[in-house]
Amino acid sequence: MSFKNKADAIREVSRKNLHWSNLQIKQEVKRKHGLIVSSSAIINVIGSHKKRLGMASYSVNLVDQAKRFLNLVGDYDQARNLLALAETARV
Repeated sequence: MSFKNKADAIREVSRKNLHWSNLQIKQEVKRKHGLIVSSSAIINVIGSHKKRLGMASYSVNLVDQAKRFLNLVGDYDQARNLLALAETARV
């Protein structure tokens, strides 16, 4: 698979390995794609290790629902904006 940038490589490597540490992700990105990424790049793209550990425990069903929502909306930024609106309406 060809990647446009380091962020794409980070996402691809971590997709099934959210529980991996930043070091493990850096090593795998370098091994698989020949790219050197920083811990801050990983955090900016997929969040901190602590946050990822929580995400790794999400049910497959919830992740599938999130994927369907993103496909329905068609744009990540718009989906985030809609979720922010829903959050303010919930309170």
